[in-house]
Amino acid sequence: MAEERASKKLWDRAAWKDAGFFLSYLRPHYNVFIPALIALAITGSITILFFNELTAVAGKGIGGARGPEWMAELNRSVWFLVGIVSVQAVVAFFRIMLFAKASERALAALRLDTFSRIIRLPMATLNQRRVGELASRLANDVEAMRETLVVTIPMLIRHSVMLTLCLALILKMSVKLSLFMVGTIPVVIIMIAIFGARIRKLTKRAQDNLAATQVVVDESLQSIISVKAFRNEAYELSRYDKNLSEYLRTVLRAAVPRASFIAFIIFAFSVAVILVTWYAMRMLDEGSISTQKLTQFAGLSGVIAGSFMQLPELITQLQRSLGATERVREILSDQTEPDDTASASKERFKGEIEMRDVSFAYPTRPEAIVLRDFNLQAKAGQRIALVGPSGSGKSTSISLLFRFYDPTTGEIRIDGQPIRDMSLTTLRRNLALVPQEVLLFGGSIKENIAYGKPEATEEEIISAAKKANAHDFIASLTDGYQTLVGDRGTQLSGGQRQRIAIARAILADPAILILDEATSSLDAESERLVQDALDKLMQNRTSIIIAHRLSTVRRCDQILVMSVGAILERGTHDELVAKPGSLYGSLAKLQLE
Repeated sequence: MAEERASKKLWDRAAWKDAGFFLSYLRPHYNVFIPALIALAITGSITILFFNELTAVAGKGIGGARGPEWMAELNRSVWFLVGIVSVQAVVAFFRIMLFAKASERALAALRLDTFSRIIRLPMATLNQRRVGELASRLANDVEAMRETLVVTIPMLIRHSVMLTLCLALILKMSVKLSLFMVGTIPVVIIMIAIFGARIRKLTKRAQDNLAATQVVVDESLQSIISVKAFRNEAYELSRYDKNLSEYLRTVLRAAVPRASFIAFIIFAFSVAVILVTWYAMRMLDEGSISTQKLTQFAGLSGVIAGSFMQLPELITQLQRSLGATERVREILSDQTEPDDTASASKERFKGEIEMRDVSFAYPTRPEAIVLRDFNLQAKAGQRIALVGPSGSGKSTSISLLFRFYDPTTGEIRIDGQPIRDMSLTTLRRNLALVPQEVLLFGGSIKENIAYGKPEATEEEIISAAKKANAHDFIASLTDGYQTLVGDRGTQLSGGQRQRIAIARAILADPAILILDEATSSLDAESERLVQDALDKLMQNRTSIIIAHRLSTVRRCDQILVMSVGAILERGTHDELVAKPGSLYGSLAKLQLE
């Protein structure tokens, strides 16, 4: 019992937080939302006025004398009723429009805030979440909230207004009969509290399961070439079916309290109608109520019953939305990287890099040291190569330079200044990455090149493409720079994608360039074109080159040979080859001779 009370208190606090969360997004639109609420109250009041007038006319016809005067009054009442519904239709139009404006604007702001939060999450947080889950939060959860703002809350308010007015009117007609009927309401409220917490818990779990199915869809479509190459369609279907079955199981479990709630409401109100009818007939027999008032009472009671019958579905929808709201609020409460664009300096670095006694372990695996006592010094304009087997920490050191993560121990400086003290925007504007596997955005070639400098002119874009040896192949395409590259650039070859990435980096004009296996997966002709473009790109800027193929690093000013997170050897190509028993010398013999 104590556990149930604690659960109810927790639910109440969460519900109030969710209500406050909704209101925080509606607050900027109160000039539209409040008139919408007033219009909603007016339409609810008009509905009750309509039923009250209609039942009054019917009551007079049933219980009173009919004649010319009654017919004249009936005609007046009919025109009055037509006038009422006409006004209601006009007010309803504005109510729907105003609610749509307020709610859709609030939801647009929520979607923007959610995506803004996701896109600014630190890499450590992003690596702990799956892309499909985050996409589901932005799509499914926010859509559930949309249904609540646009439909559920207006309906709850409308029915609350109608119930309040109806109760006031029936109390005026007969206090005894009204109290007899209203006696069932506390029972319904108690049942809402009992079933509500259970429904909310299960619908929240269902949203998690639905997010898991979205993960499978996103991962399968993002890796569709691998799926088809390994003929794993059946495997992906089984993964999807497993998660979908879990979602279905949770939804069906949630259907039990929901169905029980609805069944109870139906039973309770059916019994209430029977008892109220029995009591009303006794009052009519005793002369305690007139036929006309009883007719009106019956009509308004029907409206009350209809409103109460809507509550289970509305409460269930509200519970689903509250579960979704909690998940979105979790994302919005995550710590993000600072948005320091406005205060960022446009100063260009010289490009001097010092990484001093740097050690690092990923937050999720603190016991596994990825970098250990890593030291690197690069003067402005130098080319530094990182070579070594996979898992030796090469890419991790670059992640630290970009401040995707902060070192566990040690310090990184650029131009003598600790990067921890720098604006992230200033730091990253001076860095550019050309990765091994270039995944382009789904727009045009022009948009993808301009990603390095969104405000670039067409002349600057073309100039960058020429320096990257990309202009000729782009010009040969039917739509030229407006050619759509397809999902992740699949309409272009690997060498073409690589040259677009180089053009993007040229346009960004960084002080420090990072090349991560930029030519390792290309054929000889593509590699020649890309390497020529890279040579142009590396001129007058500090470059860090990650490579397995030693042919790309022979001309570097310094080569660091890494293994298991530590630097084993360092020096120029000639120095390392000449060193007896060196690991680099052994690799050079295998690859270059």
